[in-house]
Amino acid sequence: MKKEKNSSQELSKNLELDKLLNMEIEFPKDFEKNQKAKFDKLKDPEISFSKHLEFEKQQYRNQALLNQGLTAKYKPVLNPAMTECGNGDFQEKIDLSEWQGAYGDVRNIPGSFTDGFISGAINNGNSHQTWVGPGTDPNAPIQTIAPSSVGAVRIGNNVNGYGAELISKTFIASKSTISFWYATVMQNPIGHPPSDQPLFWVRVTDAGGAIIPGAFDFGNGSDKLIADKNNPFFKSIGDVVYKDWSCAQIDLSSHIGRQVTIEFIAGDCGYGGHWGYAYIGRYCDTCKGSPTGTINYDCDNSHQCGNGTLCFEYTLPHTVDAQGNTITGTVDIKLDIIQNGILIASLSSPTLSSGNNYCFAIDPSTISGLNLGLGGFDFMVNAKFMIGSTVVATKKIGNPQSGVAKGLNNDYMVTCKTCDDYKNEIEAELLRKCKGKANKLEPYVCKCPDNDAESDCGCSGKPQDEQVPKDCCEKAKLPKLEPCISLSWGDSACDCLETTDFEVACITVCNKYENVSFEDFRISKIVITDGNGNPVQNLPNGKPSIELVPSGAICFGDIPPCEKGNPSCISRELVINTLGARSGKYQIRLQGICYKIRLSQQTEICFDITLCGD
Repeated sequence: MKKEKNSSQELSKNLELDKLLNMEIEFPKDFEKNQKAKFDKLKDPEISFSKHLEFEKQQYRNQALLNQGLTAKYKPVLNPAMTECGNGDFQEKIDLSEWQGAYGDVRNIPGSFTDGFISGAINNGNSHQTWVGPGTDPNAPIQTIAPSSVGAVRIGNNVNGYGAELISKTFIASKSTISFWYATVMQNPIGHPPSDQPLFWVRVTDAGGAIIPGAFDFGNGSDKLIADKNNPFFKSIGDVVYKDWSCAQIDLSSHIGRQVTIEFIAGDCGYGGHWGYAYIGRYCDTCKGSPTGTINYDCDNSHQCGNGTLCFEYTLPHTVDAQGNTITGTVDIKLDIIQNGILIASLSSPTLSSGNNYCFAIDPSTISGLNLGLGGFDFMVNAKFMIGSTVVATKKIGNPQSGVAKGLNNDYMVTCKTCDDYKNEIEAELLRKCKGKANKLEPYVCKCPDNDAESDCGCSGKPQDEQVPKDCCEKAKLPKLEPCISLSWGDSACDCLETTDFEVACITVCNKYENVSFEDFRISKIVITDGNGNPVQNLPNGKPSIELVPSGAICFGDIPPCEKGNPSCISRELVINTLGARSGKYQIRLQGICYKIRLSQQTEICFDITLCGD
């Protein structure tokens, strides 16, 4: 019902826009005369004057509506509801809260575009942004959706004119790179200058509307893809050229934390006689399987420290020529070594024309300019793909400020840490995190049976050979020695556990004794029950309504003695995932709490001896 309601609202909005676009507008008295003079100056007009006049009247009408405030002028807006990657799969529709739409004159992109979405049939000149499901394009033998997807957006139509349209996102960049899939279908006019060819433009701008240099490149040094039968990835059918689905990458590494706008624009030719449109899908997805080539960090076969290797998986670009022969390209991989956000050195692979994996040998002591005292370095990769002499695309891994992982100088360490180094590091980090948890649960105490019944030692002065050794054993009467165990969660006291929630809680074990250590401390099992100790009810699909991860066992190692007035504490994390549970009281039970007690004591013993006279 919700989907039907949304479709109804979009249809109503489209009808209103259609009505506006076709409303009567008063044109200047000399409008037709001026347009005729303009038309007569065209060297080789592609359309009749009547068609030219119709297009110009439509553009004049659009501008008049903008001037009168009847339609809104397109301007990228930083809307809190619009997220960096939201609705990137176009699974069921174009989410109007995640995307902006606009349309206007291809000769003025996007100077005076009208804000808004109008969807419709591909042969409707007013169809500007249309959601499409699986199917075959009517003008080219390609699918209307990207591989492994269920939806896409078609930008434009197959009606010629001076039309152009776009779909855009404005957000604060947090990702270094954003990948997307696209396909294009365009008429290929003969004799046009490249600036007037039908086009697909990926326009990436900053908060001031200026294009961010180097943010996007189709591989030919331009962020525009124009109709070109000489492009090895274009195929031809009559006067139509098309580019099947492939993946491209937008580089936002220079604008992390800053506002950016990504615009996908499709436009007709500048002479008015040819059309062009494009498909967008799998925005913010991976490029795996793209015919333009891929590059990925091969963590499994790479080292992270010391003398080792950094490995990368790749696929070579490939296409099929007019005779049906597969053409395979090459890739050049460049590895940049970075410290404190500054490029220190670069390593380059040979030109790779086969295979799928390449490893760089790493010896930190031999890298010129590397400061070993910083402990490590960051790295990023540029992979340049080519077919023949045509640069297909450049894809990147990481960014020039901090490499592949957040933080400085931590992608690859100069020396490898020991197990104790890792243990101390993670325990210090967990303790820091867990101290900030605001809410603590009262522990559920299970009473154990009394095992401290006294036994008679039987050491009553009998000769040694008459005593039974077992009678001389007794249990030490020690005070109850146990650690303090707490369970905490939440960043503030207002944070409560809800019936549908995901919380990372902390189990913290502390030792308050100065002369006791708890060794090999572990919790064997963690279960959750209702307030009466009964199992938690499952959901209708049979899955539990509350999950605890891990359910056991959790090892804490040794909890050393209290030192300098401060209890020693070790923390571990526990995920509490509620999936529509009933509200009410529950119990989290820590079962099989096992540990050894090492007691450190110091005492003195005095023996009296008698010396006999000589």
